[in-house]
Amino acid sequence: MLTRRKFSRNAASGYIAVEMAFVLPIFILLLAVPFFFARVFWYYSVGEKAAHDAARYLSMANQAEMRTYGGGFSEAKVPAVARWIAQQELEEILPFTDGINITLLCDSIVCGGAVPATVRADIQIGLHDTILSPLTSEYLGNTNMTLNSHVTMLYAGD
Repeated sequence: MLTRRKFSRNAASGYIAVEMAFVLPIFILLLAVPFFFARVFWYYSVGEKAAHDAARYLSMANQAEMRTYGGGFSEAKVPAVARWIAQQELEEILPFTDGINITLLCDSIVCGGAVPATVRADIQIGLHDTILSPLTSEYLGNTNMTLNSHVTMLYAGD
């Protein structure tokens, strides 16, 4: 005589564990990709804001300050303060980057000595992929990514 086994709750939990073992890596990957892109967009928006604020400070400095050179190898006062403003805003993401480069230009040359028509702040943020690097390194190699923020404004100082 054939007896039927009852489908017990313990047997069902085994099936769930096997299904979860197959599905969990896919869920983790689906969560990692948006997290990575959210981090990239956050870094980019911080870089854009820092570049905008530095360029705005440069564009609003008065003419006497813009004509002043820095002494020796030091930067003129107005670009130094604009650089400091950008550095303070970028400080929150600095530990997570490969480096940040800030360039301040007045009429496409280093600021100081003349009253410019335009001012420009360029910020380069180097970052690497810490989350998906095993997957992206075979497509991108071991190259790091660079986010560039460029803000140009007309000089409006008095």
